[in-house]
Amino acid sequence: MMKRRNILKSLAGLSLVGTGIQKPIAATKEASHGPHASDSDAYDVIVVGGGFAGVVAARELGKAGHKVLLLEARNRIGGRTYTSTFADRSIEFGGAWVHWLQPHVWAEMKRYGLGVVEDPFTGLESTKIMYNDGTVKDVDPAIFLNGIRDAFEKFNHDVWEMFPQPYNPLHSPKVLTLDNQSCWDRIKSLDLSSDQRVQINSFMALYGGNTTDKFGLPGMLKLYACGGWNYDAFSDAESHYRIETGTAGLLQKMLDDSGADVQLGTPIYRVEQNDNGAKVFTEDDETISGHAVVLTIPLNTYRNIEFAPGLSAIKKQFISQGQLSEGAKLYVHIKQNLGRVFAFCDQDQPFNWVQTHDYGDELGTILSITVARASTIDLNDDERIQTAIRQLFPQADVLSSAAWDWSIDPYSLGAWPAYRVGQMSKVHEFRQPERRLFFAGGFTADGWHEHIDGAVESGLRVGREVTALLRS
Repeated sequence: MMKRRNILKSLAGLSLVGTGIQKPIAATKEASHGPHASDSDAYDVIVVGGGFAGVVAARELGKAGHKVLLLEARNRIGGRTYTSTFADRSIEFGGAWVHWLQPHVWAEMKRYGLGVVEDPFTGLESTKIMYNDGTVKDVDPAIFLNGIRDAFEKFNHDVWEMFPQPYNPLHSPKVLTLDNQSCWDRIKSLDLSSDQRVQINSFMALYGGNTTDKFGLPGMLKLYACGGWNYDAFSDAESHYRIETGTAGLLQKMLDDSGADVQLGTPIYRVEQNDNGAKVFTEDDETISGHAVVLTIPLNTYRNIEFAPGLSAIKKQFISQGQLSEGAKLYVHIKQNLGRVFAFCDQDQPFNWVQTHDYGDELGTILSITVARASTIDLNDDERIQTAIRQLFPQADVLSSAAWDWSIDPYSLGAWPAYRVGQMSKVHEFRQPERRLFFAGGFTADGWHEHIDGAVESGLRVGREVTALLRS
């Protein structure tokens, strides 16, 4: 097995980004809290992964009185959330939006006294639709918004029946009848206009991070149910509010509250367990012992870790299937002030979701663009980005761009956790503990599994599970 640090070296000649992004730095080890792990006695818990799930788990376990070590492969905390700067503005390359309809992350923000900033998603001045053949239509904003609302309500017509209790997703046995259906299966059955079909297919390609024939239908219905079974509420929860300090600000407050030792730049490649405890083996040839190990890493990175004894059959199946989403995040700084714009582009086009992040006469416009499949465009090709932008905004002059391709980031190997066809009904089996190993991450959440809220939810759950083991 090729260690991921060596994978990073093999990628040294490959730029992951467009102009302005911070590239991955060769991971350096640092203990930002407490002593170095190798100088410590065995830990009560080793938490692997420093995203929201891992940091919340470390906080919960630390405050329960346990001795906790948090290991993170990157040289920063945050996982698939990533607060950075571009054109002198704070941006998020990963998860960004939060809402009071997302109860776990909202409670954390209130706990630490954090507010929100608004994205200019309301009061849209220009809305566009791009077809797979490259045809672009300017649509009146009122017609555009009414069209996607109608399409979304038709898509989710049975959501109340399927998910009367969204945080108990298998409460209704009817959900199992949908698990082998894709979002495309649902879309092609609906009575929609051609514009609406582009809108809803673009939306689903975005959420799946792939083509909609691979994206499982019930996972998307569940997210809509979490938003209150209501399009306007769901839409507001999705793309309106960001944390005022950025995601990094909330994570740091949680980490400071945890009392955990933190070791950055520390990928692992093996986990062993027996009746007496567990060990993790790092790529720097450290062996760290604990009474329990919590894994909060993205699904696609499990394939780079050896387990002794091996994991259960259902976990191996999930790992073999892998996570669906191949998405990337792109920001583009445009010379002209475009105002409040929004565009849906169908799944064969690279820029599936385009919206204004910030704008002004002196600034011009910063566009926030979600790329459902990074393979549809070379994010290092400035000329290609300029061409794609001008398909939507013909007079636009691109000054700079910044991107992060999560699908080739060696510590994620995929973007947001979308369920493939057939996966949602089995997720509860994946998250089951295996003796001294525990499993968290947005993928395992009951509720908003594709969002920060789901990661927080899973961190809280696994904190309870590990505490129960240690007390026993």
